[in-house]
Formats: sequence, C-alpha cells, structure tokens
Amino acid sequence: MKKLLLIIMLLNCCVAFSQQKKEYPVTIEVIVSDNSGNVLKDVAIYNSNNKLIGITNQEGITWITAYLKDAIIFSHISFEQKVVKISETDLYETEFNKFIMIMTLEERYNLLPEVEIVEKKPQLAYENKEIWVLDYYVDEKGIMAVTSDGRKSYLLHLSFEQDTISIKEIDKKLDVIYREILYRDIFGNTHLMSLDSAFQIHSEKDNLQLLYGVTLEKHQSTFKSIDALTDSIIVTKKKLYSGQEVVYFSTNRNTGKTEVLCDVYGSSREMAKNWRMDEIRLRRALEPGKSEFSNPYEKPFEWESFEADMLKRVMLQEIYVPLLNVDNKIYIFDFQKDYIYKYDEEGKYLGKTEISFHLKSRYARRDALDNPWDKKLIYDKARKECYAQFISSGTVTLKKIDLETGNIIDTYILDDHYFPENIQVYDGVVYYQFIDSRMTFGKDCRSLYKLRIEN
Repeated sequence: MKKLLLIIMLLNCCVAFSQQKKEYPVTIEVIVSDNSGNVLKDVAIYNSNNKLIGITNQEGITWITAYLKDAIIFSHISFEQKVVKISETDLYETEFNKFIMIMTLEERYNLLPEVEIVEKKPQLAYENKEIWVLDYYVDEKGIMAVTSDGRKSYLLHLSFEQDTISIKEIDKKLDVIYREILYRDIFGNTHLMSLDSAFQIHSEKDNLQLLYGVTLEKHQSTFKSIDALTDSIIVTKKKLYSGQEVVYFSTNRNTGKTEVLCDVYGSSREMAKNWRMDEIRLRRALEPGKSEFSNPYEKPFEWESFEADMLKRVMLQEIYVPLLNVDNKIYIFDFQKDYIYKYDEEGKYLGKTEISFHLKSRYARRDALDNPWDKKLIYDKARKECYAQFISSGTVTLKKIDLETGNIIDTYILDDHYFPENIQVYDGVVYYQFIDSRMTFGKDCRSLYKLRIEN
C-alpha cells in the first residue's frame, strides 16, 4: 500500500512538473551547427510574432526564453530557414526550468534571385513588426540598418530578400538614437555615429564588427571635407559667408596642386559680407589688440545674441550646391544660375547644361504634379541615375533627370504614404522610412518600405 501511494505521489509530481513547464516560460540554451558539426554564429532566432529573441555567438550558442509548444524560427543567410515547435523531446534538462536544445541547419545551395515587386505598391523591406528602423543605408551588399525594439538597439545587415546576413547588438554607451546614425564616406565605407564618436563598420560575409572609434571632429575633418574622388583629383568643398558661397577645389593626386574647380554663390552673398564686416567691427571694438579677422574662412563671431543668430539663420539660408561623381565625371548643380557644370576626371571644364526642373511653373496649379522643389537630389549608384525630390501636401514626387540634357525624362509619385523620410534609390527600387501606426511603443516608430519604380 505504501509503495502504491509513493508511485501515485511521484506520478502526480511529474504531471504537475510537466504542467508547470507548459504554463511558465523556460530558459533554453540553444546550440546551432551545420550537418558537419561546425557551430554556426549569427543565427537569428525569432518567435512566432517575428520578434528577435536570440542570436548565436562565436560558439554557436545563445539563450532564449520561451514556452513549450512555442514555434521558433532559425534564420541565416547561408542556411535554409527552419521552423521548430518546441517540445519536451527536443530538450535536455540540465536543472530545474533550464534546458539545452541542439539544432542542425541545412546549408542553402540554391539561393533564390531577388524577388521582383510586380505591383506598384510599397512593401515592407523589413517585415519584423516588433522592430523599428532608426536609420539605414542601401548598397550593392544589401541593407545596413540600425534597429530597435524599445529596449535594445541592433546593427543589422540584411540581404535584399530580408535574410539576416549578420547582426550585432549596439552598446548602450554609444547612444545613437535620434540623430544621423549611419554615414557613408567617399571611399564607400559606412560609419556608425554616436554622440561623440564615429565607428567604421566592417562587414564580411556573416561577420559584423565595429572598428576602433574616432572623435566626431577628427571624423568630420577626415571624411566630410572630401566630396568626390576620381582617378586624378580629390574634390573638396568650402562654405563661405554663412553658406551663401560654395567653392569646390580640385587637388591633383600626383602633384598635390590645388585649384578652384567651381565657385557658386547666391543673391544674398553681399548681405552676408556686410553681416561679416559688422562682426569684424564688433570684435575689433571688444578685442582692440587683435587683427581685422577679414579671412572668410575665419570662425564666425561667437558672442552673437540668440536673437541675432536666429535672424541670421532665417535671412541667410545656405545655398544648395550638390555634386555627383558618375564614372569619373563630375557634375556640379548651380541652382542659383540654373546650370549643371561638367568636368572630366582631371577637373577639366567640359561645359554647362541649362536646367529648369527646379523652377516653379507660372502656369502650374497649386495641386499640379510640379510639386515644390524640395532641394534634394537622390542618386541611384547601381543604375547611375539621378532623381530630384519634390513634395506637396505630404506627397513626394521623384523626377528622373537626364544629366546630359538637364531634362526630366520620368516622373514617379509616392502617394501611398504621406511624408516619407530618408528616401534612397538603389537599382530602380525606392526605399524610405515611414511612421507606422502598427507600432505602439509611444514613440515615432519608423518602418522601412520599398517600392520598385524601374524594371
């Protein structure tokens, strides 16, 4: 009788323990390898809600918290995606409420080509509904993005098919939220920008690393002063008189000789000069022993009042003088005199082309497609095509520019989402961020969308 009671008690304990595992989350150590027994790092594990819950480390190990019978997804760029429903038979118990799961992934031999967007409707470029995109950049290697789930931030490298190539959690000390986060330098390198430092991102296959950081001042002096590189010259830019004059310089890479390539100035340059002279007079009055400070490159007067500084910013808005380097050929846009100036790889002037696409038509209705010029050019590096951005009532219109003639040759209206942000074009696909109403974190949560406009 005592033995019978003992057996019944043990059975009841087992049932209770099994029930507890079903009702409460358990901690699972997940070990992922290939068919040859080689451990796999950077394997992303998602739950059924497409929320990232784990990433394997160098040893192919990660820890997740889940319920029994939960469905989890294993994703890696080089291996077939695998969906597993957690069961007791898949787990090896190490101690109370802690288990080990060993998972093997099949190598992906036949990668599917990029999926073409048939319908002219935007689609999510990253479909994880629990994650929003803080910043991104698209190039030939895929999509580099900084993402967040409200608690942690991640540096994420995606293929165009949304496969996770590599992923890295960003240290909280970097504090990258609500500013320009990703910066692409003239050499094609991408940098992660924090509040006080910049870190070059190194991505090779499934390995994603942040190289040593440099100060923002050093980063700006090293990269942001260079606007173009050809086989023969380095092109740099100087802004004068509160941005009312922009001068491009060319430096020969062999001789080191520097010459003025192009000088563009606006109608407010004389006003800016007079403002500058007033600063010099005031500085001379307060610091009589110092020079005249007549150098236009001199740092502006630091003792201006807040009101004067704001007035100056309103009255003297910087002119927009973009530069494009297309196959070692330099194009400089002068929207003040309505020309595109062209130069060869050695900086030799080739001529100019008149432009008028940025000018408001006197015959256009307020609701016409000639939306107001948004003072922004977007360059598709894959197809070497240039687009001008226009916006009216939140609707963005992209107009493709023929760089040789200056004419508009195609027009594309992005009318599915109002006020899209951070618009980029790569290989005929428009990418942009949009505040998504699906998000409920109480912040401006932006999803990443894509829309094919060119076949």
